[in-house]
Amino acid sequence: MTTEICTLAEITDASAGGKAYGLARLVAMGLPVPPAFVIRNAGSESFPETLDQSYYDLGKEVAVRSSALGEDGADASFAGQYDTVLNVRGPAELRNAIQRCVASVSNERAQQYLQDKTSSDTATMNIVVQAMVDARAAGVVFTADPVSARRDLLVIDAVAGLGEALVSGEATPDHYGVHSSGSIVRRQLTATEPLLSDSEILQIAAGARAAALHEGQPLDLEWAIDQDGTLYWLQARPITTLPQDLNEFDTVLPRSDDVLTISNVSEMMPGAVCPLTGSFTGWGIDYGLQHMQVAVGARPDIDKEWQVTAWAYGHLLLNMSGSAVMSSAVLGSTVEQTGQALCGRIIPELKAFPPQPLLRRVVNTGKLLLYCLRAPTVVERFGRELDAFVIHNKIDSKSMWQELEKKSSFFDHSMAVHIQSSALSGFLCTIVENMVSSKSNDSTSEEQGEAVRLLAGATGVESAVMLEQLDNLIDCVVAHPQASEAFQQATVGDALSWLSNEPTLAPMFADFLSDNGHRGYRELCMRDPAWGDDPSPLIQSMQAAAHARLVTGGRRSLQAANIDWSSLSRGLRWVLPKAHNAIRRREQTKSQLVDVAHRFKSGFRHLGKLLQEEGVLAEADLINFFSVEELPHFVAHPDTSAVKNAIARREALSYQQQFEFPEISVGLPQPLEARAATISDGVLHGRPASRGIVEGTARVAITLGEAAKLQPGEILITPITDIGWTPYFSLIGGLVTDLGSSVSHGAVIAREYGLPCIVNSREGTRFLNTGDRVRLDGDRGTVERL
Repeated sequence: MTTEICTLAEITDASAGGKAYGLARLVAMGLPVPPAFVIRNAGSESFPETLDQSYYDLGKEVAVRSSALGEDGADASFAGQYDTVLNVRGPAELRNAIQRCVASVSNERAQQYLQDKTSSDTATMNIVVQAMVDARAAGVVFTADPVSARRDLLVIDAVAGLGEALVSGEATPDHYGVHSSGSIVRRQLTATEPLLSDSEILQIAAGARAAALHEGQPLDLEWAIDQDGTLYWLQARPITTLPQDLNEFDTVLPRSDDVLTISNVSEMMPGAVCPLTGSFTGWGIDYGLQHMQVAVGARPDIDKEWQVTAWAYGHLLLNMSGSAVMSSAVLGSTVEQTGQALCGRIIPELKAFPPQPLLRRVVNTGKLLLYCLRAPTVVERFGRELDAFVIHNKIDSKSMWQELEKKSSFFDHSMAVHIQSSALSGFLCTIVENMVSSKSNDSTSEEQGEAVRLLAGATGVESAVMLEQLDNLIDCVVAHPQASEAFQQATVGDALSWLSNEPTLAPMFADFLSDNGHRGYRELCMRDPAWGDDPSPLIQSMQAAAHARLVTGGRRSLQAANIDWSSLSRGLRWVLPKAHNAIRRREQTKSQLVDVAHRFKSGFRHLGKLLQEEGVLAEADLINFFSVEELPHFVAHPDTSAVKNAIARREALSYQQQFEFPEISVGLPQPLEARAATISDGVLHGRPASRGIVEGTARVAITLGEAAKLQPGEILITPITDIGWTPYFSLIGGLVTDLGSSVSHGAVIAREYGLPCIVNSREGTRFLNTGDRVRLDGDRGTVERL
């Protein structure tokens, strides 16, 4: 191969190596690049005849960098594998530097990396010789954050002087983050004064984003700012470690300033969800809420575009603005009520829509009353429909998809029934609270607590019945002479095996799973298994509860509110039993909805297994990483690119799970930056959800795995709970959640156990740490760190 010199303008492909090609692309974009030339097929013995003249044309001082074939490519970066020589002066030093770079292709480290990444033993070395920049500051910029994989967040690292100190790890950089909106959202400095001004940060961000847009992919670029303040670009390469775009399924909001919340919907669906869940369950929630709005005249018909829910960074959210259309359509409904119902407080950002004409609002108010009052009849009819509903397993993927597609509207219908049932419950619970406080939507914490106590008097609630059944099962386990060794101290798998085969306990455990096997953590997720599919999480929580009873010799029992009916007003005596019935009905339809979701979950899982058996999918789990809209075409015409896409989406989900969001956002939310909570008076305020005062040790648990470490009497601090957390309630001394309302799962179960509880603290998991001694006041809705 001939060794020759060419200019950057003469390089049109990656045959001169990724580094040289990246510089050539930057030049083609019109970005400022220090002058350079490239030595193709460089050798350690022979040098091009024009080498010295090309060097003198650049200036006195140059950098000599490797540009091997495959280096800085889309599949492998080869970062640090080959040598770079800086501050090279004169032809003799230049030749030595070239020889050093060429020799580095054969070093053991580079050879091993080459084999690991390309399965090749040899690499062709090209050399970039570039004029040095007298840098005041230098560094790297990633047009997508390589740590979080966010493509809407550009990150810049900057050091004083040359950037080699940053690349080698010798210097700690200033770190900046710039959102796609142009706002600087992160600024982490190593000294008092920043190395870069805001204008320089934005100039680097603009140039880098222009380059990424031109190349059609996220880039990792090196830059330098000289002593005169001129920005130069030194290198560009693809980012090789990114998963699928985390915002691939972000919904388009009906209005750019819609107000969104993670409250409410996150009770059943905390965290990020797979594409199948988002497109199936997410749309089902939107359908059910739109169905209510159409029924009462707030919306003309159901819009196929999401109106009342949203999907961002893989997380489902509730569009409060979409819900607030009710306030413009019926009398007595306000955006303040919407905030109270969904978040437990008034949301200042939520604005009212222009009201419909008065006569129409009067008619719509009548429709709303009928919608609520018809709920008992609708629920009773739905029970019969559910009894007749079956999803049949088929023997091939095409027939199975047709079965699921044909039946899918029943899930939307189930969601609509549950929302109608919940509407009556919410309507009557609001009346109870207003009657307790003698004013509309302006009750004090004490009045809210009293209303919660009265509503907790409902008996026969399905969630409480399940709790009683579970508590009895755990009692029987603890009473067994082998409980400690065979169950509580055993591995989860061994404990499950023992419980499933122990003659005196197995029938009771089987009965519990028969009644409640469709329940579990993230119940409406199409991917997460229910207790009946995988009892391991249930067993783990039962082991914790058994440990507490073995240690303390007892357990916390379910409690029902003791209501002195004679002390209540006539109005409360009339409405409270109806509210109790509505609460029972709401919990019934919630369980029925979860049952329907579980049937579809089983159906989709069977579809995945069929596609695996047919050789289309390597793993059945990959079915969860197609949207419902994509499945018809994929099942009919499977292709490898779609499977590869599904694998990349599965990788993306682990990144999306790391994100936390503000409770309220205007427009699609941005993930929260890591920060400490600031509670000035040392007291955290939330909404009282279950009365009582308790002092104890805090246990912050974000996941069920962390909750397994709970000790008897500890106060659980968590973002939100769902049915999967239920077994821990007989163990804890109190509950604080970041999100939720008085009808959230945690609040309902806390009341049934008589546990002090506050919800919607917003900062609990940030303000408190495991081991803190705290006082939880469920009457006033406060947590004080002692």
